[in-house]
Amino acid sequence: MRALVIATLVLSLVPGVAAARVGAPAPASSAPATTPTDPPADASGEPGDEPPPVPEVEEDPRAKAADAFLEGSKAFELGQFSLAVEKFELAWELSREPLLLFNLGQAQYRWFKVDGDAEHLRKARVYYENYDKRMRGSEGYNDDEIEAILRSLELELEKAEEGQAGRIDRELAARAEADRRRALIEREKRIVRGFNASGNTLIVVGSLMFVMGLAGILVRTANKVVLDNSSGGDRGPNLSTAEEDARQRKNFLVGGQLAFSGFIIGGILLPAGIALRVVGEVRERRALGASANAKKTARAKLDIDASGLTVRF
Repeated sequence: MRALVIATLVLSLVPGVAAARVGAPAPASSAPATTPTDPPADASGEPGDEPPPVPEVEEDPRAKAADAFLEGSKAFELGQFSLAVEKFELAWELSREPLLLFNLGQAQYRWFKVDGDAEHLRKARVYYENYDKRMRGSEGYNDDEIEAILRSLELELEKAEEGQAGRIDRELAARAEADRRRALIEREKRIVRGFNASGNTLIVVGSLMFVMGLAGILVRTANKVVLDNSSGGDRGPNLSTAEEDARQRKNFLVGGQLAFSGFIIGGILLPAGIALRVVGEVRERRALGASANAKKTARAKLDIDASGLTVRF
């Protein structure tokens, strides 16, 4: 694209600067010394005849516009395009010089090259179109050049908008994938909590069954000793009554049943509870690993998109 319009604009604005300088008052000389012929001051202490105040000359707006334009040109050359746009807009407001619209278009276009924001291209298009409206038909104006600039700008704007739309689609897809993974991980965590709770319950119940089995063994052993002692044999006659003997035999059988049932049920429940806890631990590790991988994938996609922005535009 064409470089900044500088020489013509400065020439059109400098006469305003010169006029402002010519109209400015000359530097004031040193005040003359007071002589005896000077009129005396009145009773209030004020001099009898003061010189009229020098009227202030307001600076020509076109001179301010020229200064703003030069500052904007300097900022443009230094790559400070936001400042260049600000100064060119100020110069435009003060002078309404059409050439400034072209410079504003150039500054917005170069600003787009820095940050890739398609909004700068849209603003540049508006400035170029307004520049063309004001300059079309004037002497020496080449409308073919500005039309070529606008065609090139439209193509670049279309490409930038497609790139932004594609990036938005990728971001939405990545966000949906992250939400799906998060839902799966939450569901997996609920399943893990269920496994752990069931495993803990079975372990506790199985342990109680083993305790019941041990208690049954103790009851069976105690009653066996009593029955052995009361049955006589080599130690002498049986001193227990028939009812006591029947009760002891019944307790002996119940202790055996408790021991048998406790060890059988505990032997089933305790391993099952331990197995559920192991499964829960394995699935929990998988869920945590999937969560970590999802975060790494999301960060990697963001890095790829960020690097793609710098390359794409």
